[in-house]
Amino acid sequence: VEVKIEVVIPEKERNKEEMSPNGKASPLIYKVNGTARHYHLEEHPIASNPYHNPKDVVEASVCHVKDLENGQMREVDLGCGKALLIKENGEFHAVGHKCPHYGAPLVKGVLSKGRVRCPWHGACFNISTGDIEDFPGLDSLARFQVKIEKEKVYIRASKQALQTQRRTKMMAKCISLSNYNLSSTNVLIIGAGAAGLVCAETLRQEGFSDRIVMCTMDRHLPYDRPKLSKSMDSHPEQITLRPKEFFCTYDIEVLTEMQVAAVDIKNKTAVFKDGFKMEYNKLLIATGNTPKALSCKGKEVENVFNIRTPEDANRVVKLATSKNVVIVGASFLGMEVAGYLAERAHSVSLVELEEVPFKKFLGERVGRAVMKV
Repeated sequence: VEVKIEVVIPEKERNKEEMSPNGKASPLIYKVNGTARHYHLEEHPIASNPYHNPKDVVEASVCHVKDLENGQMREVDLGCGKALLIKENGEFHAVGHKCPHYGAPLVKGVLSKGRVRCPWHGACFNISTGDIEDFPGLDSLARFQVKIEKEKVYIRASKQALQTQRRTKMMAKCISLSNYNLSSTNVLIIGAGAAGLVCAETLRQEGFSDRIVMCTMDRHLPYDRPKLSKSMDSHPEQITLRPKEFFCTYDIEVLTEMQVAAVDIKNKTAVFKDGFKMEYNKLLIATGNTPKALSCKGKEVENVFNIRTPEDANRVVKLATSKNVVIVGASFLGMEVAGYLAERAHSVSLVELEEVPFKKFLGERVGRAVMKV
């Protein structure tokens, strides 16, 4: 017996969140192309109430209402974790205090027009909902209830949310996995970096319930490529953007070591290097960029590298230990690699066209200061 549920929500409710800051609940809607969709009963995403078990909840008075002026932020301690308390336009909001991207303290960020920006990389979060509105990063902030009682500000939060400091938006699943054709997909995403993954996740968050396929030349699931120059001995599973279970749970397929050789736009078909063909309805090309290779003689020798994959970075670390290292390019990536190898290599030298590093981006004064480090 197949049971189906149709969720239809009045227009005025559609913009409300699952849990408003004052604790009033309103249901979510998942829709495809703006219309309500059908769910199998076991697939219907159910929002869990983080406050249903009193043992899992903490409530604390964090300040007096006059302690914060409009436009101010403060980190507050609830005993088992911290929150970011914000006052704007006379209203208080409480969200996670760390950026889910790399853990930057948001209290040092910029607050403006209902949003707070991370001080490190500029990720933007809505202070009312905690939702991420600008990247980098995938997850939103945890959001906590705020109440005013006798001129004191109270925050009520689940202990788990205080520990994780992040929230993954609710997502739909594919409802046609049992009868799809292997050689066709509704959405094909070429490239499995952050941009491709965000596209796949956003589709699921908006209720898209058809097949999504990502393909990549890499042998790994989507990973955080910028970390290759920061932590060069990391294993791929240590820098993945999402664990393997995430892709299984939300029916996002990732084809690894699959290179697209051609795209037939007229017939909506992608042709892979091994001859396999896949039809699609919608195509996103998010292949990113490739490192600029040296054009001089000798670039083909075995101890000259471009860093593109975890294997590249791991090999550089292995061969550079106690050796003399030369890095061509003294911008951000070159400097990060130099910093990482400084304590491992015998010596590290940077070669740069400009007289001063970072001159184009940060100015000569900053560049000269970096040279003295």
